[in-house]
Amino acid sequence: MPTTAVVMNMFYTGLGIARSLGEQGIPVIGLSAHPGVYGEFTRYARTIACPDSRNEPEALFPFLQRMGEELRHRAVIFPTRDDDVLFLDRYREQLSPYFELLIPESSVLQACLDKWQTYQWALRAGVGAPRSWLIHGEQDLRRVIPELTYPCIMKPVESFHWRKGSNWNKVGGRKALAVSSREELFAEYAAVARADPRALLQEMISGSDECLVSAACYFDRESRLRASFTTQKLAQAPDRFGTGFIVQAIDRPEILEPTVRLLEKMHFTGIAEVEYKWDAGRKEYQLIEINPRPWDQHRLGLSCGVNLVHIAYCDRAGLALPIASKRPSAPKWIAEDTFFMTALGLLRRADHTGLRSLFRLAQGKRSYAIWSARDPLPWFCYLIRRFIPGLIAVSARTLWSELRRRILGDAVRQEKEIVRVSHFDKGKSHG
Repeated sequence: MPTTAVVMNMFYTGLGIARSLGEQGIPVIGLSAHPGVYGEFTRYARTIACPDSRNEPEALFPFLQRMGEELRHRAVIFPTRDDDVLFLDRYREQLSPYFELLIPESSVLQACLDKWQTYQWALRAGVGAPRSWLIHGEQDLRRVIPELTYPCIMKPVESFHWRKGSNWNKVGGRKALAVSSREELFAEYAAVARADPRALLQEMISGSDECLVSAACYFDRESRLRASFTTQKLAQAPDRFGTGFIVQAIDRPEILEPTVRLLEKMHFTGIAEVEYKWDAGRKEYQLIEINPRPWDQHRLGLSCGVNLVHIAYCDRAGLALPIASKRPSAPKWIAEDTFFMTALGLLRRADHTGLRSLFRLAQGKRSYAIWSARDPLPWFCYLIRRFIPGLIAVSARTLWSELRRRILGDAVRQEKEIVRVSHFDKGKSHG
C-alpha cells in the first residue's frame, strides 16, 4: 500500500497538494478545521474535521497521535501555514514515530520564520538583502532613527505574531507597512507594539509588484537541491505588501545560485519558497524572506515539468525520485476569488485603467487556485458558499453607497436652496 500523505488545511495550498499527489494515485488525507471550506470537496483527498493548529494545538496533538496509530505506517505530513510548521516543531519528538515531518530542523526553521535571523544568515552567506534593524522598544527606535531613510518598511519579526488572537485587528490587518516620516514611524510603532513590541525596520526597495521573484526548491535530508523552478509576482492584494494572486512561472536562473548558497549554509531541508526583489540601484536581487513550507502557487511547477510536492513526497516516503523534465514555460497561476473581488473593487471606484491592467495581467495560459476541470467540485462549493453571497454583499454596499450619496446630495441642495431663498427674502424686506 502506498504511503499516505496528510495535508494540514484545505485552502489554496492544501488543495493544490492534494491534487499534485492524488493525480499520481497517492492516498491523501486532508485535515480541515474550517467546515465547508472548498478544499474539503476535492476528489483527490479524504477530508477529516480536526482541531486547528493555530487556536487548538493541544487538542490537535492527541488527534494526530490517534490518527498515526490507526494508519499503521508512517505518513508524510505536509504543513500549509506557519502555524502548522510551529505546531509540528513543538510536537516533533512525539509525532515522529507516526509521521515523516516535512519541516527543517528546529534551529533552521526558527531562522526562516524570524526575519532578523534570516537577515543575519543572508549577511553570512553573502546574499544581498535590504538593510534591517531589530526593534525591541521605543528606545531602540530612537537609537536607529539617524540611520534610517524614508520611506522604509516596518514588519513583524515573526509574521505569525501579528495574526494571533486580536493582534490582526491591532495592526490593521497588514502584513507590513510603509513609513514615510519620523512622525509616522512613531505613530505606526505605537499601534503595532500593542500586538508585539518587537518589529523589524527595513530599507524599502522601490519597484512594482512585478519586481518580486521567487525560487521554489526542494532540498533533501542532506540539504542537497533536488528540484527547483522560479516565479514572478504580477499582482498582489493588498498592493506592495500582500499575497500574490496573479503569479507566473518565469526563467530566473540568477536567483538560484544565491538561494542554494544560503540554504546549504543554513542546512535547510524540505520545501522552500525564497522571495527576492530587484533593486535597480544596486543592480541585484535582494532577499525578502524564506518561506519554509509549501505555499499557494506551488502548482506552477507542474507546467515547468517540476512537481515539487510529488518529488518531496517520494523522497520522504523512500521512493525513487521522479525525474524533473524541466522545460521553458510561462503559465500564470490565478487566485480567482481574490481576482474577482479586486476587479469588483476597481469597478466600484470606476477605475477603468486599473481594471484593464488587471485583465491584461491575467491573459495567457492559466491555472487556478480553486478551479480545475478534472476536480470541479471545490469551485462550485466556493461559488455557492462564498462568491455569490460575497457578490450580493458587495452589490448591496455599492447600491446603498450610491443611494446615500444621492440622498445626501439632494439634502444639501435643498438646504442651499432654503438658504438662498431666505437671503432673497431678507433682501426684499430690507428693500
